[in-house]
Amino acid sequence: MTNSILALCRHAPYGTTFAREGLEAVLACAAMDQIPEVLFINDGVYQLLAQNPQAIAEKSLYRNLQALPMFGVERIYICQRSATERGLALSQLQLTGADVQLLEDPGSLIRRFDQVLSF
Repeated sequence: MTNSILALCRHAPYGTTFAREGLEAVLACAAMDQIPEVLFINDGVYQLLAQNPQAIAEKSLYRNLQALPMFGVERIYICQRSATERGLALSQLQLTGADVQLLEDPGSLIRRFDQVLSF
């Protein structure tokens, strides 16, 4: 029996390694047939914005994000409060190939999982 896994993406895409390590962990789980669901919350919602990381001499996370649906992560969740507090609209937070769902109550989603990975 496999455990259900949720990855919480809580950090901005650049400035620390949390975002990159989180996406790499999601892809590693999926590659081992343990496909996690993913919730973008707090500053993690910024990971879904179009970005120009070269302007700050960082490596882009875009390829990691694009790979999620190819590895079986077909639905992502976005905390509606996090997006609203940061002035972001759902139309700005899209991932090609994934079903994007806004959540009013992320706590109810989190409680459904056996394991929660926080990045």
